[in-house]
Amino acid sequence: MKLRHSAPIAALVLVTPLLAADVKVDLSKEVVGRPPATFEPMVGTWVVAQDGADKVIMVDGRPWVASKDNPTKLLIESARRLYGTSNEELMDNAKQFAYFPVAVLRGLDNFTNGTISMKFKTVAGDADRASGILFNVKPNGDWLAIRYNDTENNVALWEFHNGIRRAVKRGPGGKWMLDRAAWHELKMTVDGDKFTAYMDGELALEHTLGSAPGPGRNGAPPNPDLFPENNPVLRPPVAGRIGLWAKTDSTSYFKDYAVVTK
Repeated sequence: MKLRHSAPIAALVLVTPLLAADVKVDLSKEVVGRPPATFEPMVGTWVVAQDGADKVIMVDGRPWVASKDNPTKLLIESARRLYGTSNEELMDNAKQFAYFPVAVLRGLDNFTNGTISMKFKTVAGDADRASGILFNVKPNGDWLAIRYNDTENNVALWEFHNGIRRAVKRGPGGKWMLDRAAWHELKMTVDGDKFTAYMDGELALEHTLGSAPGPGRNGAPPNPDLFPENNPVLRPPVAGRIGLWAKTDSTSYFKDYAVVTK
């Protein structure tokens, strides 16, 4: 997989300030068929596509099988651009990273409290059809993500820590039978330790960041990694980069990415 990106200054032009610390991503100057200038692709194939009159960002899941075993080169290049270092801990997570295409927003280094919203359209995917918002991205590659999954028709909050992804909280399965031909809005808010997610304006999930996990499947004890005292990415306050998230062979369109900080 070969990805090349425009100069960072171009990305800053395309991330339009709304207020002093708020942004709305403008895709009008992006080049169709090229990787986006507004987002830094960390893993997976991310390109600008045309959807009717709109330019959109597409995560293309088709090359996933061919590229999933060798993400390290792209991770090293992206880590240097974003953090100024190749970051050994980030490299240690490279193998597991391959299952989760992510692209990090340029021009906003640290999101803490506020709202992130974006619109997505499910296009294709055999193993998965998942679209999400990436947040709380740490320099070692750990992250949180809120996502919609078209194969489960639910919204869920996930964490990635020590190279492994685990569910923090799932919304009810089968609740969101969304029209794949239409655009849908996924929105999340962070207010201290309070996390809330909305699907098309309707409450989809609530969670208290830093709270103890509930029982596992079939009443089993929760994994130790889900206890905040063992996992820094779960402990408030949220503080890290943000972006877009997908899974394995998902192909999705994204647009209207906006951030309002509190």
